[in-house]
Amino acid sequence: MMLKGLYKVEFETPRRKAVGVLFASDGRLHGGSSAFAYIGAFEQSGHTIQGTITARRHTVDPSIQSVFGVDEVRIDFHGSTIGDYAQVDGIAAEAPSLGFKAVLTRICG
Repeated sequence: MMLKGLYKVEFETPRRKAVGVLFASDGRLHGGSSAFAYIGAFEQSGHTIQGTITARRHTVDPSIQSVFGVDEVRIDFHGSTIGDYAQVDGIAAEAPSLGFKAVLTRICG
């Protein structure tokens, strides 16, 4: 299944977990949460996906901490799609010692 539509994204590092939304279309990714914006791109071959996404803080709120401990990161990721879901793993250039995992659940196509 092609990665396309609006997704709930649940992601984590060893530091903490967080959630947001992500819209995928034509190889582009756009989304965010109440404190962060996400912008990126991906390629898909069959069920395999890979890409890069940047997360950048847009609102200062001390109660919402970055899962990486910094307010802007570039994450290289790879993973697979399974029906209305996708699972990815990745590494942020700004925090290479922290692994990143995310599960995307399609909300609508």
